[in-house]
Amino acid sequence: MKQYIKFSLGFLVTLCLLFSCARPPQQVIETPQSVLESGSTRDFTVIRMEGEFGVASGFFVDQDKIATNIHVAAYPGIIFARSPDQKTIWTVEGITAFDAKNDLVILKVAGKGVPFPIADSDTVKVGDIVMTAGYPNGKYRITKGTIYGVRGSDKWIQMRIELSGGNSGGPVQNSKGQIIGIVSGVETPYSYAIPSNALRALLTHSEPIEFLTQWRKREPIRAYVYSVQGQVKYNANRYDEAIADLDKAIELNPKKADAYYNRGLSKFRLGDLESKKGNTEKARRLYESGIEDSTQAIKLIPEDVFAYHNRAGGKFRLAQLETDIAKTQQYYQDAIDDWTQVIKLNSELADPYNNLGIAKVRLGETNADQGDISAAQELYVAAIQDCTQAIQLNPEYPDPYINRGYAQSRLGKTKTDKGDIVGAEALYTATVRDCTQAIQLNPENAAAYGNRGVAKAALGNAEGAIEDFDAAIRLDPEEAEYFHERGLAKEALGQHKAAKADFEKVKELDPDVGKSLEIIR
Repeated sequence: MKQYIKFSLGFLVTLCLLFSCARPPQQVIETPQSVLESGSTRDFTVIRMEGEFGVASGFFVDQDKIATNIHVAAYPGIIFARSPDQKTIWTVEGITAFDAKNDLVILKVAGKGVPFPIADSDTVKVGDIVMTAGYPNGKYRITKGTIYGVRGSDKWIQMRIELSGGNSGGPVQNSKGQIIGIVSGVETPYSYAIPSNALRALLTHSEPIEFLTQWRKREPIRAYVYSVQGQVKYNANRYDEAIADLDKAIELNPKKADAYYNRGLSKFRLGDLESKKGNTEKARRLYESGIEDSTQAIKLIPEDVFAYHNRAGGKFRLAQLETDIAKTQQYYQDAIDDWTQVIKLNSELADPYNNLGIAKVRLGETNADQGDISAAQELYVAAIQDCTQAIQLNPEYPDPYINRGYAQSRLGKTKTDKGDIVGAEALYTATVRDCTQAIQLNPENAAAYGNRGVAKAALGNAEGAIEDFDAAIRLDPEEAEYFHERGLAKEALGQHKAAKADFEKVKELDPDVGKSLEIIR
């Protein structure tokens, strides 16, 4: 299962790389049974799989065969297959068939169970009601949701349903109680299932039983173990170790898309750490390498919106580091292109619109710096539209309000410079309104106070601006620009001694920024 990252740009603008859209409503049922269209039930058993991996799920596909994920069975050690009440235990005797590409394995067990009926996954339609059963957090749970789509490259089923690691290997049933998929991955706010037709094809293979210990020595299976270990280490912020494990996974299976994906994320996170330390060149190399990994993941799964999403974030990071204006603009445009592709593939997620807006603002600022005000204004207007779309998709998400406010503020400045005071005031007022909304949604966001403070200062409300900068500094006391903006507001009120103290603080926090801001003053 993939993991995603979120990072902040600092003053005035935030960028999100973690999909945080509101989840669709879902119905959770705790009863361990299959729910059929007629309302009747059958006593199908969803198996509780236990081992080194923790707790996962499986289900009978024949009287003595259980289907589950490879990433569940690949770990060393004994696997226990238990009934929901844990009173019945089936001994795993070995492997009868597996599909390394689709993360699917059939286990031969001693004893018998009731096999689930398997449907044709090609009949699945968007909007169909589905039900999953499994052991999230070790507890049996049945959850209902709907089909969002089917990936063309591998026919994996995308679902609007909230699942977690304990659901891995569990059945996905249609309204008739038939299996149409097997849970394998989560990409918030969606979950993915292997199509049942991949399972049906696997069941046609009749091969001798292979012992688990021998099967686990196969390179594609070992790749799963390293891939999962890499993800676990990524989650623990042990990025170097995660990369080492993911390197091994890719060496064993060069077509393992999720290993490239998570290795790219690990490199982005390491790059962020190096950037904060001022190690620009090292950060740049990590970002470039992370982009290469994201590109490889896209080549393997062309419809993976999240790989495009994260690659765009890597390009945005490079733009932040770049000193050559032409390269900076190209990186921003590349990021815009990738987020545009995300929206083409999935127009229902708020974050890509939000990030698209940020990238357009930044690109617009580079145009303004070069004197191309018309191009800058077009990009600011487009950014406002993108952030507005993000807000419409998720009104409870504060970041688009902040970023729309910033775009409005930048557009307002261009109007001020051209003498359109009335137009500028309207935009600054809109910025105050948006940032106030963001603060209501999240009172601990320093950027919202910072943006609102800048807009209030532009409107001539220096006292109100200082109050906002005070709040921003309380929340983020290491941001030099908050002190600089507060100093300017104090100067406007004639508080020269207090303003000087703020400007000195800027130099202390960031000598380079302090020097450049002093030149601007």
